[in-house]
Amino acid sequence: MIGIDAKIERLKVLFEQGLFLDYSYNSYGRAFLNDRDGEVVPEILIDDTHEYKEVLLDDTIAASSFFVVRNDYTVKNSLVSGAVDIYFSVNLKTVYPDVTERALEYLHRDVSKIINGESFELVNITSGKDAFSDFDIRLGDNMQPYYLAKFVTNTNWLYNECVNVPDNAIVYENDNFIAMEDDSILIQG
Repeated sequence: MIGIDAKIERLKVLFEQGLFLDYSYNSYGRAFLNDRDGEVVPEILIDDTHEYKEVLLDDTIAASSFFVVRNDYTVKNSLVSGAVDIYFSVNLKTVYPDVTERALEYLHRDVSKIINGESFELVNITSGKDAFSDFDIRLGDNMQPYYLAKFVTNTNWLYNECVNVPDNAIVYENDNFIAMEDDSILIQG
């Protein structure tokens, strides 16, 4: 994996390691906005089959997330800048069972903390049905206990920036290095 896909994969792994640890959570990587029968749906590419899989709402799991890279980048030398939207669908009642009010601010806090610890700049949060307005989906008036959020970020990357993060890796950030538990360096920021 190289470029923005490497940065997304790193953040995806950090979400898996830091969010909803006791609950069913699908942390997907980069999704693409594909046209299906005249409707725009986010889909991930399955590596083994090279088939696309839709990543929209799934009420059988407590939470899911995915990334969409916007199509307009700026490039100066080999440094690329662009926006990455990070979408979450979360059953707040399940993942924050001890919170008595609607727990959306807890989700904002937890996700923002992980995003801000990386080289993504959080610039906006869109909540509720508006968060998924880029997609052609039909949502009811009351999503309770589910909550939708879009975290709008900006980031920079190099075309040749790469990282291979194993599924069982324990990744931590240390002085702009991403390293494995044995301190071997995966990527230097």
